[in-house]
Amino acid sequence: NWAAASANDWAKALGQILEKVVLSQAMLNSCRELRLFAGAEEFEPWLEHTTEMLQEWAVPEAEKRRCLIESLSGPALDVIRTLKLIDPGVSVKDCLEALDHTFGSVEGPEDSYCKFLNSRQQIGEKISAYIQRLERLLQRAVMRGAVTAEQMDRTRLAQIVRGAQYQNPILLHLRLRERREHPPSYSQLIKEVREEEERQAASEFWEAQTLEPAGTTPLQMASVLMVSTTEELAQQMRRQPSSGFLGHLPPFNVLWRKSWET
Repeated sequence: NWAAASANDWAKALGQILEKVVLSQAMLNSCRELRLFAGAEEFEPWLEHTTEMLQEWAVPEAEKRRCLIESLSGPALDVIRTLKLIDPGVSVKDCLEALDHTFGSVEGPEDSYCKFLNSRQQIGEKISAYIQRLERLLQRAVMRGAVTAEQMDRTRLAQIVRGAQYQNPILLHLRLRERREHPPSYSQLIKEVREEEERQAASEFWEAQTLEPAGTTPLQMASVLMVSTTEELAQQMRRQPSSGFLGHLPPFNVLWRKSWET
């Protein structure tokens, strides 16, 4: 029993070590995906990319902050260093907000919130793509102080219901209109939507496999079913069982040969 318990403890410890190694390697790869920013580059594309990447990582806040700081240099890094002197545990949200105030466009909270409210799903745009595009606008509205972090889930879902195309099947299937009182988080929402998109795409694919080819007219279908030559017709008649007077007649080519000989 003692040996078995020791083996279990050893296996558990080894599993924890491997988990930390895998997580560390995943974080290292994720950090490398962040674009570098020093302050002279165009800020808006960098902010959108960084916000989306950091939001998708299921890692502790401290790891996200470390990756963010490693992607900065020059004046941009100086901004975060000042924040860390005031608050060593400054949040990623506060870091991005400070960078936005320093390098972003001069835009008031009303303007950022109006852009968010005026966003609509475009024709041909997936609902998941619309949600991702809307999230960037919501992040800007939060940074500008138009929306609080506590209001994000409710505000996001209300705008999705308002801005999505009418009678969107995914909204109906996920019952998003009925969930506005208890809205899901961004990560849970985008997960549900993408899974439903894949499910509907697979269903449409299999339905298409069972349908007749498009463009086939009744006349074309009839021409396929018709017997096209006299020889085929003769073969079908020979295969028919004999009945009545016609059943005792010899084939047409025999009658024709006899009439020629006489």
